[in-house]
Amino acid sequence: MRYTRRAVLGTAAVAGLGTVAGCLGSGDPPEAPVAGDPDADVTVTVYEDFSCPYCRDFKLDIVPQLEEAYLEPETIRYEHRNFPVPVDNWSLPVANAARDVFEESGSDDFWTFTTEIYEHLDAYSYDVIEQVADDVGADGSAVREAAEDEAHESTIEDDRSYAESEGVEGTPTVFVDGEQVTLQELSFEQVAAPIEDALE
Repeated sequence: MRYTRRAVLGTAAVAGLGTVAGCLGSGDPPEAPVAGDPDADVTVTVYEDFSCPYCRDFKLDIVPQLEEAYLEPETIRYEHRNFPVPVDNWSLPVANAARDVFEESGSDDFWTFTTEIYEHLDAYSYDVIEQVADDVGADGSAVREAAEDEAHESTIEDDRSYAESEGVEGTPTVFVDGEQVTLQELSFEQVAAPIEDALE
């Protein structure tokens, strides 16, 4: 399976944070950024780490196909959730920046920001975070400050705690109506098949 190393890293890193996440977690996940139809019968949830190259590939290669097939026709509800694996210094700052964009500017700017920030995965910096936030219409300096201060740490930890309770071990992890999708490879077809089954 393509994500074996990532899954091991995720399990080991999160094990060390389980106590903290459990304290912060309320049992229910935080409000998620949503695309498509918020009230659709089928929900697709994707757990991501902004430092994961597979998540970048998923966002830049597969999500545009999902958008054309399911999000623009509004046949599914598509949710983003955080599962940062803290083996990279940028996992948490970028997640905090993205969350700040969502809370201050809304879902549309969030989706644009998360797509554009992945294009800088190999060159993250606070300057890049600020510039991308400005480019999508958010307050770049405020987003930068949220990233530097990890202002949304408790929300991100709640996401991660909920992910653990759902059996998430690596990224990207996809659920369709609460059922985890086994991804043998990163492809549109692997994600679309269970969506089609759920839509029948």
